[in-house]
Amino acid sequence: MALLNADAPEQVMNRPVYRGLRTKHNFPCIPSYAKSHTYRTHPTKIHFSWFSLSAFAAMLTVSIASPADDEEIEETSQVLEEVVTKATKRGRAEFVHDLAGAISVISEERLSDRQVTDLEDLSYVLPNVAFDGIGTGKGIANFSIRGAGVAGSIPSIDPTVGVFVDGMYLGVNYGVIMDMLDLEAVEVLRGPQGLLFGRNVIGGAVLLRSRRPSGERTTEAIARLETGPEELLCVTAEDSFMRGAVDARIAASYRDDSGWFDNKAMNSSAVGKETSWILRPVVSLRPLEDVDVTVIVERGKSDGDGPASQNRYRFQRFDFAIDEIGFSRVDWRHAIVDVNRDMSHGTLTNVLGIRSVLHESLADIDSTTDPVFHLWAYTDQEQVSNELRYSGDVRDGWDVTTGVYVFSQQIRYRERRAIRGAWGNPFGGDQSHRTIGVYFNNDLHMRDRWVASFGARYTIEKKDVKVATAGAAACNLVSGACPFDFNDGHEWTNVTPRIVLKREIGQYTQAYGQWTRGFRSGGYNLRNTSPTGLPGPFDEEKQNAYEVGLKVERAQFRFNLAAFRYRVSDLQRQVTRADPAQAAIQVTANTADATVQGVEAETRITVGNACKIGSFVGIADGAYDRVRYDLNGDGSTVGDEKLKLPRLAPLTFGIEGQCHKRVRDIGQLIVRFGIAHRDDSEIAHDNTGVLDGGDVLDASVTLELDDSLNITLYGNNLLGEVFRRSHFDLSGLVTSTYSPLKEGRVIGIEARWSQR
Repeated sequence: MALLNADAPEQVMNRPVYRGLRTKHNFPCIPSYAKSHTYRTHPTKIHFSWFSLSAFAAMLTVSIASPADDEEIEETSQVLEEVVTKATKRGRAEFVHDLAGAISVISEERLSDRQVTDLEDLSYVLPNVAFDGIGTGKGIANFSIRGAGVAGSIPSIDPTVGVFVDGMYLGVNYGVIMDMLDLEAVEVLRGPQGLLFGRNVIGGAVLLRSRRPSGERTTEAIARLETGPEELLCVTAEDSFMRGAVDARIAASYRDDSGWFDNKAMNSSAVGKETSWILRPVVSLRPLEDVDVTVIVERGKSDGDGPASQNRYRFQRFDFAIDEIGFSRVDWRHAIVDVNRDMSHGTLTNVLGIRSVLHESLADIDSTTDPVFHLWAYTDQEQVSNELRYSGDVRDGWDVTTGVYVFSQQIRYRERRAIRGAWGNPFGGDQSHRTIGVYFNNDLHMRDRWVASFGARYTIEKKDVKVATAGAAACNLVSGACPFDFNDGHEWTNVTPRIVLKREIGQYTQAYGQWTRGFRSGGYNLRNTSPTGLPGPFDEEKQNAYEVGLKVERAQFRFNLAAFRYRVSDLQRQVTRADPAQAAIQVTANTADATVQGVEAETRITVGNACKIGSFVGIADGAYDRVRYDLNGDGSTVGDEKLKLPRLAPLTFGIEGQCHKRVRDIGQLIVRFGIAHRDDSEIAHDNTGVLDGGDVLDASVTLELDDSLNITLYGNNLLGEVFRRSHFDLSGLVTSTYSPLKEGRVIGIEARWSQR
């Protein structure tokens, strides 16, 4: 298997193909863009247009185009950038092409080209992937990959897609969709990753890699202005000290958004205002010849308005009218210590992570100008994790990775509701959560280019909760004390194995097949609004996943194809009912068994020596096999198996291109475009709400004036489609929906500067 030095990803070892292009500049942070979508009556209908036909034609063209001989076009064609990953946890970078499984790496260059601020900006970049937020408060993720997703903002409900920042797992969905700063890459692993990454990754894993100090003296900056208006300033500085024994890098950003939306309510100002800042120092040192230590500290804060919530029964496009603008405040900090020791036959690694998130919000849930349903929520989460692992060669042709992972978190949740102008008593709960996992994986390189991988992870976790049910008693908002009426704890154990068989076919192609098991943790509902139901425990959600794939990579051509089939048992669902007394009752239960299958492909190709074209397509389908909980509220499970699975978009696809041309005596002109599509999907268990899909068109023009200055004019969501992050029908309480809006068309200009 081809391996790379983690500090020099351009170095290719045992790989007789090519050296990839390196980016001319590395920039510290990436500006945001907004998207939106039009509401569709039939969420799962595939809408074919000139765009969809042209996109499929481009996909087909790229898929069948393969250079006859790399050497014949070496002089006239550029080569594709090398794509590497550290997802195998071997302490060194590896070529994505050489690894089994559906892995996509969005490089720093691509993040910068797309003016990406946070993970939600990548919702239309990959097949069968949706990085959506819930919209109730800033930063709350409702991510979905291949239909495995969550819908809601209860912090004790574990995610289906694991997010990892520099090796540290984020234990809750809160504080996930925040501004990203100075990233080296975003890696997305589709499908369950229960072996190396553990619990709650049945959908996949998202890995954020911060830039590490390089040992050079550099200064970098980005300034941006876009419609809203929104202003952004990012700066980084790096240097080496003590004769190269210590390398340090510091990055900082500040963003000021004046609010994109106009509230139609009388005498109301703009909605969507936000200020945010991040500070991240990184220090790398080498205390011993075979030991390197990296310390990453991050501190960030966001303070802004509550959601621009729309009533779909009354308004279309971006129009809305609410009487409570509300607010959303997020304060987070973390520290990561990554220690690596080189040994004779491998690497010993320890990753310690400490993180805390404070989140407070007030939202107009009824989306009207009357005080029907307003919601205040407070979440405080603290976590500590540590992973100790060894990766190395037992002997020639036998690689092993093994480790121990421990995780602990404390969650405090408080909520208060105003129903028809009257504030109710605060309620909520506290959760203490501990888990430990032990894992191993073996790679055996056999004859005739066969590689067999097998491993397993054993996990033990314990959750203890105290819950105060809504309407039963009142919590103290100052001290946080509650008269808890429910006190319970439960322990779960699980084994998640993985078996992979890979075959290298010639010099450029490999095929693989794999089976893996994943699970999503059982748990409790800290937002207990049901007067009769208990907040838990509900049981684990388990998944058996099968995947086969094909990967082809040459100097000017890359093609990845994967087909998958999942069998999911004890599916966890948040079942929500409108209620006159509590406004909404939310129960989390193991509702059903289901099957999901699909296919996805990604391609990238160079055209001459000036252009690159990439494309992707994802097709997914799923159905309930057995339903054991009343999903549509009719008092029976009969016929519920005909309902569509939430957050499973039948079709996603896109195409993007980038070309550059030298402009005499001025600099280099770079033109980029991208257009992508995602079908509507169901957002609610009873199929009463739609998660918007649509077509997203982005474009930019960059002028590189010299070796240190770039100026870019860009437009995002140029079609001006409307995206709504959620859809909760409040019929029975008020004729309205809770449908928080995303921003629409955005035009911006940015300047990037670097000095080395």
